[in-house]
Amino acid sequence: MGKKLIIALVLGVAITCAARADSTQTSSISFEQCVATIQATATKLGTVPVNIVETSILRIVRFSAADGSMLITCSKPDRKMIVQLSANRCGVDVEC
Repeated sequence: MGKKLIIALVLGVAITCAARADSTQTSSISFEQCVATIQATATKLGTVPVNIVETSILRIVRFSAADGSMLITCSKPDRKMIVQLSANRCGVDVEC
């Protein structure tokens, strides 16, 4: 099982194998719950996410995996969590 799928399972992101390559899911959630989800994912994976933005109202992090990456955005004003899965592109991100 790839790390991306494990991350998705930790976050409760409903994805199928066919849709796993690139997908986006938005959830209504409090900012505090969203940040806690990032921390729980990091703990479960035993890795530290790359912080892209970290303010009192917005947090964006990236988890990298061999098969792609996951970008998680937490927005306090919108009360949203956006999870974006991106697969590595053959010849661009990885050698084929």
